[in-house]
Amino acid sequence: MTFEEFQKRSRFDPDEILAYARGGLLADAPAGLPGLPGYLLLPFHEITHLDWDEASGTGVIEAVRRNRFDDWFYGCHFLSDPVMPGCWGVDAVWQCLKFFAAWRGLAGCDKALGMENVSFFGQIRPHDQAIVYRVEVVSVERSGGDILLTGKGSVCVDDVPVYTVAGAQIGTTFWEAPDARPRAAAPAPDAPPMRPLTYDEFSRRGHLTRAELVALSRGTLVSDPPGEIALLPSDLMLEIGRIDRICADRVTGEGEVSASRPNAPTDWFYAMTPGFKPAALSIDAVWQLMGVFQAWSRNAGTGRALGFERVEIFDAIRPEDRDIRYEIRILKTVRSEETGDAFVRADAMVFADGRPILSCSNANVGCHKNIRYTNYPAASEMGFGGKLKTRAAGGRP
Repeated sequence: MTFEEFQKRSRFDPDEILAYARGGLLADAPAGLPGLPGYLLLPFHEITHLDWDEASGTGVIEAVRRNRFDDWFYGCHFLSDPVMPGCWGVDAVWQCLKFFAAWRGLAGCDKALGMENVSFFGQIRPHDQAIVYRVEVVSVERSGGDILLTGKGSVCVDDVPVYTVAGAQIGTTFWEAPDARPRAAAPAPDAPPMRPLTYDEFSRRGHLTRAELVALSRGTLVSDPPGEIALLPSDLMLEIGRIDRICADRVTGEGEVSASRPNAPTDWFYAMTPGFKPAALSIDAVWQLMGVFQAWSRNAGTGRALGFERVEIFDAIRPEDRDIRYEIRILKTVRSEETGDAFVRADAMVFADGRPILSCSNANVGCHKNIRYTNYPAASEMGFGGKLKTRAAGGRP
């Protein structure tokens, strides 16, 4: 279709969304229109509503993802407890804004710049059907040649709200980076042969190797866990290469985690987002490290990302970068005497080859008991999402 026809449309079907992601929908696409990621990272399958009010300078976009019980991420996030990654909801809101910007002809408006007041109060499971992303565009601001587009979003699964985003921004230019540098990397100790650790050994460790993190992601690192402990994603979704330092004040609940990951142009996501790594994956790395801190701090249960107060993005991680570093400062740990659940709050910075990529303020991760869906792919009660469900202790899923 022509770009003029594209701008007159208010709906796009799955074939058209796929064609747009592949760069083949528009016969005369203006240079610099924001695109969509392809293949595994395509966030939604159709656009069901687009609207723009010229008088108020506001608009709306609604998009739908048709959930499948065998979607690729359910095989690795998490083993024995499949759930859609929360970072996909974050990324989908940004991608809705980018598609909206393309529909309005806002060339160059393709950089995710940040989010505010993101709250997760539900989850998406393999046997849910329709995920609906709704983003209200509240402003389109111009300054010289730069554009800043701001929206607020919500995510529903089968008509049940599960995430809200009070503010999300994309634009043509990243925010100015702070004067910050990563902590100097600690010398890597000689890694002994991988072996399971007792729970006491695990909670006394000051670092974790890549092999140990992989074992944690598969539930085999700790030989005598106290029931459930927080898992890491496996395979494609595991964002941590090693943990160089993990420490805590057991009295105050404060602590630190320093970690790294090697980056390479052959990493799986660069084929779908040429030239940069999705910012949502770096946010997920922060949540993953907070989940490790939960398990290491002897908080029994299953980890869930709960949101954050603010993310600001200063640059993108690119294929030529080599070293990604994460600096997490644990601000507070709270434990519920009634349920046994634990909640951790943290600030974080992500760096690539020493330059700041993003900051995350007041990120939250919970550790909850009796929420796992252990008999995937059976369509049991725990195989459906929406509001967070628990089962009776010792009961069947």
